[in-house]
Amino acid sequence: MLMRFIKYIELSEAAKKRRKKMPNTVMADINEILLGYYVLGKTWRGYQDQRNVKDQLNKRKDQVGEEGYLIQSARAEVMAKDTLKWAKANGYKGKVVKAWWTARPGILSKAVGYSVDSRKNPTDTLIQFSDGNFLGLSAKSTKGKGDIGFKNPGMGTIEADLKIELKSVVDREENKFVERYDLSASKNKRKIEIRSNDELFDAANDARDVTLRKVRNVFFKKLKTLSQPKLRKYLLSNWMDAEIMLPPYIKVTGHGNKPPYTSSIMNPLENSKISMLYAKKIELTNVGNDSVGVTAGKKKIMKMRVKYESQAMASSVKFSGDPW
Repeated sequence: MLMRFIKYIELSEAAKKRRKKMPNTVMADINEILLGYYVLGKTWRGYQDQRNVKDQLNKRKDQVGEEGYLIQSARAEVMAKDTLKWAKANGYKGKVVKAWWTARPGILSKAVGYSVDSRKNPTDTLIQFSDGNFLGLSAKSTKGKGDIGFKNPGMGTIEADLKIELKSVVDREENKFVERYDLSASKNKRKIEIRSNDELFDAANDARDVTLRKVRNVFFKKLKTLSQPKLRKYLLSNWMDAEIMLPPYIKVTGHGNKPPYTSSIMNPLENSKISMLYAKKIELTNVGNDSVGVTAGKKKIMKMRVKYESQAMASSVKFSGDPW
């Protein structure tokens, strides 16, 4: 009996660790899918590719557990309610008759009937009203009440946009780390090795700080070479999606970790930060170990942060736009 109890404790602790290491994308997927469900009026009728979407939702529910699922569901319900209010106030007529979860490549283009560059249009959930008009929802869900970043470009995107080399910096540091601790070349195997050894886990975090700082410095150096017009265009187009896009979309953020849940809506083309970027001189500064801060005039616009997707030294490196 005692051994069973000890094993239960061990499994419980392991479950807690797994939840801490769980990618935010799992929670985000639940929120995005349920947003479509609630916008349709708490029904799956009209939800496109319904069988697959439900299967994906159930898989993620198993991963996060009942509590995590209910939090995302409650946020999504409030987000849907405020989305419909916004739509009505901004000329959308009728009720929502169709919804798409646009996680898979090509779904957004297929739904609207024309080519859409998903790198620049961050629609997560697409809805169509009975008058035929589409509205994209870029959905975010957070514990806090403040603004959060929306753009999360991969390292390859940054390299292509700015014509710089970042992957070689990461590869060089990761290879040094692998050789120093005699680890697997495979990232998946290395991830297991790192997470099974506390000292190795700490060493990976130290190596991560060095790696991300070097990547940030290359990124910062390139940005500083851009003229104000080119820097402005890069920030507006590649980080803030501040250009006329079809289908039109709004950014919907759910807030709170317990009732009462709230949400906020932002139209990318009607934003004070964007106005400041157009009107004021843009300044760049290194922030912390891994970020570049952007200010326009005296207004802090955002931080562009470089980070590991999940496990330090054993997963992909990407960027994110964070509040500042």
